[in-house]
Amino acid sequence: MRHLTDDQLIDRVYGIEPDGGSAHLAECDVCSARWSAFEQRHREMIPARPVAAEFLTSQRRKIYLRLDQQPGTRLKWVPALVAACLLAMMVLVHRPAQPPARNPDTGDAQLFSEVYSMEQSTEPRAASPIHELFEDNQ
Repeated sequence: MRHLTDDQLIDRVYGIEPDGGSAHLAECDVCSARWSAFEQRHREMIPARPVAAEFLTSQRRKIYLRLDQQPGTRLKWVPALVAACLLAMMVLVHRPAQPPARNPDTGDAQLFSEVYSMEQSTEPRAASPIHELFEDNQ
């Protein structure tokens, strides 16, 4: 049988699985020693202090008072104001994309010539950016 995991032992310490692995703990000395170490560490970290009944009663009364109070309505309009401001900013700042400007000197004949030369070229399309690096800018 496999040893109990740390998660299983921690669950047992906190009472999530109080009977989980009881038979294994009775048989296995390794898991039993680990279980004892977990229990000891838990007792050291959380000392048992009795809580006065008066303290619990006062806490309960404070909770009931808070439940009876109405939540603050002063700031209900803030999210709406923020949303309206954001919407106004988007409307004022938004500029639709302009279509690229067309050069009036370029005619249809030149366009067809360029398309035809691209089609008839035996050079791969990926090489054209390399040629542009070496061409003189006019």
